[in-house]
Amino acid sequence: MGKVWQAWSAALALSFAGLAAAGPAHATVHKVGAVTWHAARYAGRSVDIAGYVLVMQQGYVLFSDEPTGKVSAHDLPVTGADIGALRPRKKYRLRGTFMRGGLKASNGNPYHLELAGPPVALGH
Repeated sequence: MGKVWQAWSAALALSFAGLAAAGPAHATVHKVGAVTWHAARYAGRSVDIAGYVLVMQQGYVLFSDEPTGKVSAHDLPVTGADIGALRPRKKYRLRGTFMRGGLKASNGNPYHLELAGPPVALGH
């Protein structure tokens, strides 16, 4: 029984090590403002964000916690190959790299999200 127990324990330890290396089963989905108000904390990191397309611009969109309203410096510019699929006032979940620089956005935000994959529509 000792060898069976040791083999089972080793297999279980390897399984847990594989799960830890793969990362969490689901990433935390942030609000736009939670990221843009604390931008330095997220710079250079992969983030998941849920929000609305507020304004479509040439080459990027401004993403917000609200579907309508005035544009502010805390709305998030989003770039990437899949921005053409986004529609104003629709809610989406986006995943990408939160970056400083590289885009001069109309709202003056020095940060932007570079999409790492297609947007996921939420709600109706």
